[in-house]
Amino acid sequence: MRLLCVCLFLLLTLPAYAVSATPQEQVKQMVDGVFAVLNSDLAADLKREKISGTVQKFLGIESLSQRTLGVYWKKATADELNQFMPLYLKILERTYLNRVDDYSGGKVEYGRERVKGDKAILDTRFVSERFDIPVQYKLVEKAGTWQIYDVLIEGVSLVRSYRSSYNEILRKDGFDGLLTKMENKLAQIEKVD
Repeated sequence: MRLLCVCLFLLLTLPAYAVSATPQEQVKQMVDGVFAVLNSDLAADLKREKISGTVQKFLGIESLSQRTLGVYWKKATADELNQFMPLYLKILERTYLNRVDDYSGGKVEYGRERVKGDKAILDTRFVSERFDIPVQYKLVEKAGTWQIYDVLIEGVSLVRSYRSSYNEILRKDGFDGLLTKMENKLAQIEKVD
């Protein structure tokens, strides 16, 4: 009994990184979940919904938001950030999930993984009959799991792309202007659905 208690204590007090999956294992888990949905017989709207739930578990939305807003992150109020983060997530999802059917039948090839402290970079390629696209994931470890905080598709950073346009709006119109434009953008995207 004493040995069992000692083992349990050691297991519970191990640092989170000692029991977490590698960045590649974490991304593979997400990708496998997404492809299982993509290759299913579900209707497109149900596919989007299921993929959204799968991907959200692996996204570090706070890290993504912080890097996207850059210097404006510290200038924002808690209320502004609480409005920004879910809007940003919805825009990202709607923008990319509207193209779900384009990626059916493909596969992901895993390349080099580099880990330094609590950050990692994982190189992959999305390959299908129509595409051969390099995709690089940038991850940060939080609470024993690796969370994606940026994705580079063919060398173009998702975070940098949004930061460039959002910072321009923030300079001109402030946070209220950005939130209004994001709500309008989301409404436009949802009309297309």
